Amino acid sequence: MIDLLIADGEVVSSTSVARMDVGVKDGRIAFLAAPGAIEVEAKRRIEAAGKLVVPGGVDAHVHFNFPLSPEVSAQSSTWGSRAAAFGGTTTFLDFARQQDSASLLEAIGTKKDEIKSDRPSIDYGLHAMITGNSTLDVLGEMRDAIADGVSSFKMFTAFTSNNVAGTGGLYSDDGRIWGVMTTAARHDGTVMVHCEDDALIAHNIHCLYHEGRQQASHVAEARTALAEEAAIRRMLLLARRSGSPLYVCHITSRDGLEAVFESRGARTPVYGEVLHHNLSHTAERYAQPDGPLYHTYPGLKADTDRQALWDGVLDGVLDAVSSDDFTFPRAVKLAGQTVDTVSAGHNGIETRMGVFFSGAVAERRLSMRRFVELTAERPAKLFGLFPKKGVIAPGSDADIVLIDPNADYTIRQSGLHSQCDYSVWDGWRCAGYPVTTMLRGEILVEDGVWVGPEGTGEFVASGRPSDP
Repeated sequence: MIDLLIADGEVVSSTSVARMDVGVKDGRIAFLAAPGAIEVEAKRRIEAAGKLVVPGGVDAHVHFNFPLSPEVSAQSSTWGSRAAAFGGTTTFLDFARQQDSASLLEAIGTKKDEIKSDRPSIDYGLHAMITGNSTLDVLGEMRDAIADGVSSFKMFTAFTSNNVAGTGGLYSDDGRIWGVMTTAARHDGTVMVHCEDDALIAHNIHCLYHEGRQQASHVAEARTALAEEAAIRRMLLLARRSGSPLYVCHITSRDGLEAVFESRGARTPVYGEVLHHNLSHTAERYAQPDGPLYHTYPGLKADTDRQALWDGVLDGVLDAVSSDDFTFPRAVKLAGQTVDTVSAGHNGIETRMGVFFSGAVAERRLSMRRFVELTAERPAKLFGLFPKKGVIAPGSDADIVLIDPNADYTIRQSGLHSQCDYSVWDGWRCAGYPVTTMLRGEILVEDGVWVGPEGTGEFVASGRPSDP
């Protein structure tokens, strides 16, 4: 007897779409078979005819409990993981922040303890942030961090000061980034970089103040496509020379995307991430009375940039669609009224899968194979979680989501589950939406209602990219 049979759904991987039955036992996929081909008793049967059966989403970029100030922090993974499950995500990767000369391993241990005490309801992994004036001692700890299941290291080419609330001291110079890259290359690690040229941004901000145009509505003129491209091209050079895999976080511009595309010809091991936020909104949003709500760094760009990002989705240049979930109260978001005080973050983990499905598959006819690749399989491969995560295959964790492609669903702030009092998706109409979510064979959300246990999320060790 098996625990669960998901019958007659369209099962999707990055290579195939086929009508199949899926058997689940002891939290893993037991078999895939043609409908009715295997007669087996099951404790529970779900009729999935007309539904798309996809791997649980892997969101490779979230920030839970990240402090904006001593008084304000992003939502905990308790809330964020529950929201994720409602949106079809079953694994998230958060960040442990190391600062200056502090111990990298201690930062990772502290973050692991924090998430464990939050008792998230979906599985999770960790990246490490190496920030500020890090020392050679930190490089010496990277090998042990990788052995401990934290194999990716994020760095920032921006945020030298505290002018932007909550971001001061994130910046690392190119020498320190080079040190991390060369170390990562020796030990099968991956380096992630938030790419914006800090000096160009500082100059732009200075000019905007000089011209009396320092209002937040002009933030796109401070954090330009040039600033992104300049930093990406520097990081590509360091990655190529060091041999370190480079994961470019949240690309926002056509110029930045083209830099990544061009590097593929030079066989640089580079991967590109996009947010569903930047696929959906443009810098025109900043002119609205609530414009700061739409800002998340590096920021929104022009519609031509948004269209280029969609091209990157459609033609295979981009590798992952993430949320960069980083939630603060509406009042905090609206308090930053200048180009150097507008705050980061948005409420995105719950809407990622549904908004992207609607825009990509329903509207632009992206294949379901590519949808699964971007939302689950490729992120799992890039961070060494595959095939445990990111695929419906025998032996893999039974993290499964049913999407109703015919759902006409309107996102409402009142119907979301994050600990956040606003959403830039309020009123957003989706053609198709996740309706049922399972974690390791346990049904968490069924037909949009929470029915499963809470607090059962487990740490998943990451490793070297499994897909060159």
